[in-house]
Amino acid sequence: MNKVVYHLLEEGEELIVPPSIIYVAANSAAVSSNELSNIYTLSEGKAYWMKNGSILSPANKYLKIYIIEISDMKHEEIIFTSTEPCKTSPKFDELIALQESKSFLDRCNFQAKLWKLIGSMTEDQTLDDLDQTIHYINNHTHKQFTVQDLAAKARMTPVTFARAFKKKTGIPPKEFVLDKKMKKAKELIVQNKGINIKDVSQQIGIQDEFYFSRLFKKREGISPTIYIKKIQNRVAVVSQLFLQDHLLSLGIQPVAAPMYPSIFPKTNGIPSYLEKPLEGTMLLNAEKPFDSKDIMTVDPDCIIKTSLHHGEQQALTWVKNREVHSIDFQNKWDDYLVKIAQYFSKEEAVANIKKEMEQLETRAKEMLRGVARSGEWAVVWVRNEEIRLYGSSNHACMELLYQTLGFKPHNELPKNGYVTITVNELLELDPDKILFLWSTKAAVDKVAKHPDWNQLKAVRNQEIFIPSSQEWDPWGPLGRKHMIEGLVSYFNLDKTLLYV
Repeated sequence: MNKVVYHLLEEGEELIVPPSIIYVAANSAAVSSNELSNIYTLSEGKAYWMKNGSILSPANKYLKIYIIEISDMKHEEIIFTSTEPCKTSPKFDELIALQESKSFLDRCNFQAKLWKLIGSMTEDQTLDDLDQTIHYINNHTHKQFTVQDLAAKARMTPVTFARAFKKKTGIPPKEFVLDKKMKKAKELIVQNKGINIKDVSQQIGIQDEFYFSRLFKKREGISPTIYIKKIQNRVAVVSQLFLQDHLLSLGIQPVAAPMYPSIFPKTNGIPSYLEKPLEGTMLLNAEKPFDSKDIMTVDPDCIIKTSLHHGEQQALTWVKNREVHSIDFQNKWDDYLVKIAQYFSKEEAVANIKKEMEQLETRAKEMLRGVARSGEWAVVWVRNEEIRLYGSSNHACMELLYQTLGFKPHNELPKNGYVTITVNELLELDPDKILFLWSTKAAVDKVAKHPDWNQLKAVRNQEIFIPSSQEWDPWGPLGRKHMIEGLVSYFNLDKTLLYV
């Protein structure tokens, strides 16, 4: 059992201490300890780990210390810093009062407040560069600190620090700190069922909940109370598909949803257009088997699930009476939207979404007409050492290109799905234009080293197109819109005309 003890040593008095953390609340002391052989004095306002040893009160002065007896902590785990005794001593006194209480609640509070106090005495480390400063902010959203505090940690003046920080991140440090706190607030709201605004505010280091509410509304455009209502349907997505796209379009933020960290390493494993809407959502690594225990930590009311690629290895067990909606593979993007909307009685929203999408597609088709109809196209994905040639149907992306937006397919394309081909087979097809999707320029350049590459009609006529299309995924409303905007922008058309 952890224990806090207070000692007031008179002049020359010696104290033998057990393995413990020592906090010096007044004056300083000589210490005799093998573990602290390089430290000759214990200074006021600092904490020290001592495995064993003795403390001697200074001459002509008294020594005020607190001892935290902890048996299950290794001393090398802790690096302490200075704290003000006037602020720290009352916290120790509160702990002593709590530990003497016979109330179970008080004993629980004692343990919680003890570890919080220890943490507060260990977090003021020096920051060697701006990367460390950013890491510190990201991991200390619960703390209150100012730009001046951060500058001091980085051993810079506030003006110099602010200038360097903005150059590094693009925004001032104060805005960066608030942004991280608001993102943490959203995570607390989404992932903790029933949490109240006051608790959220305090857990991000803002004691005034009304001030927090104003900050939240300024950043998000809605109050935290209204934001909480967005997750009244606590939905977890257990799928290798980004079905969160459909949920967000229906005004529902999922409490858990899939991600692909190897595909989208810079945006938390999700496409950039989903990053802001999914702030706060627990992201589940879809590149490995899902763990039902992880999903249950966010306490979903229902789960939307599709067949998983890993078969029985991905079998999931749910708590009793958990509502699970299983969706079979759908041929069209809006089929998923319709099914999901039915679960939450949002059929009217589907009609509006489909109408807006049809209007967007019609405008895009007109804008792309000159590009799409000026030759026969082939869509290719260079994937590792594999070259995939896509057919004209039975794939959401190809149907968007060929059937919806009017790109003219080569008449010898496969009808469905894709086939794996060689460069020689691509030469035999010899399309007028080639659109390389989801392919890096380096991968295409590697294929282009084939000795007969320059014989391709598309190469001779400079009709090879390699857009940055890693995020093009038209299976959901948001992804579909993002791909259409990307196509219009890539072919140097005025994207603003899409919304005229």
